[in-house]
Amino acid sequence: MTMSLITNLYFSVVVLALIVLVDVLLKFKKPLILKFFFSLLPVSIGLIALINSTAAIEYVYYLAVLKTVMAVTVLNIFSSLYFPRFKKSVLIVTLVMLLFTVFLMLVNRDIIARGPFADMFRTISVDENLNVKITPLVRSIRFLYLFFVALIVGYFWYVIYFKVNLNNVYYEKIRTWTSFLFILSCLLIVMNIIVRFVNNAELWANGITLFISFYLLILVLKRPSFLNTAAKKIAFGHKFNLEQEAEIDELAFLRIFIDQHYFTNKDASLDDLASCLKASPQNLSFFINKKYNMTFSDLVNKNRVNYFFEIVQNPDHQNFTIDALAKEVGFSSRQHLNKPFKKFHGGNPSDLIEAALLPK
Repeated sequence: MTMSLITNLYFSVVVLALIVLVDVLLKFKKPLILKFFFSLLPVSIGLIALINSTAAIEYVYYLAVLKTVMAVTVLNIFSSLYFPRFKKSVLIVTLVMLLFTVFLMLVNRDIIARGPFADMFRTISVDENLNVKITPLVRSIRFLYLFFVALIVGYFWYVIYFKVNLNNVYYEKIRTWTSFLFILSCLLIVMNIIVRFVNNAELWANGITLFISFYLLILVLKRPSFLNTAAKKIAFGHKFNLEQEAEIDELAFLRIFIDQHYFTNKDASLDDLASCLKASPQNLSFFINKKYNMTFSDLVNKNRVNYFFEIVQNPDHQNFTIDALAKEVGFSSRQHLNKPFKKFHGGNPSDLIEAALLPK
């Protein structure tokens, strides 16, 4: 009964991992290296859960590699987000950890010949539920891995909380999100110590793996939304401190964007408008999101659709084709108008024009 429940929970992890992977692939924009690591995390977690849910004993030795991938992925996300100067060091640690776990896999699959040295790293036994009994040496090395990862994450957390003082909403969100990662690192150390002194170690090991899997997947799914588009600007000491940048002048924004119909500019972009306002794209993006609860692109398209609705009622534009009207409001063609029109107004442009032409 217990193993059946565990199997079902592992399968639910597989489903959640797929959902998180799709979410990252669709929403995360750049940089690509960070998108890669955010994608690699649900992939590794999903494969671990899939092997456990199917009790695929022939793949049991891949679990250590996948768990190492999961751990070093968290490290690389941290270093890429907060401490770019440590990226090379973290990549070296990543390679060392991965090479060692690959070595363990090759030893236990008898690809590396038996011998006194290799036998120190061989698994003692594996049962049908994929419970692996490892040597004290491998257990000690694994614990050192966990401790080392937790130590690095702990250092990052310490710097973020006590050495950097950025009084802005981005910083507060990222600090809270980081705290959850740090808490997980501490819990991992504690759980791995506890599992050494409990009777049903196999059940505890599965419980820990499931807990970590759900925890990390939800953490990625609930990542601060601005990471999807502004992650490459977050590195501390760079452009993350919004206090050092000019705030958005709301009156100037309204004058340029609304009164001067900036949104009708076919080349309208966040960077260009930010330049007009003498502000950073990150500040402008945050301002738009906070005030209008939408992205810059949606705000532009919504105002174009509203303006389209306005000029259709104007007799001066009665002889304009839909394509001409679309270009008048800033869209490059009628086809590019249709989707935003349906999203922000409903129906299609031709229905609106027909209604406007009906005798009053």
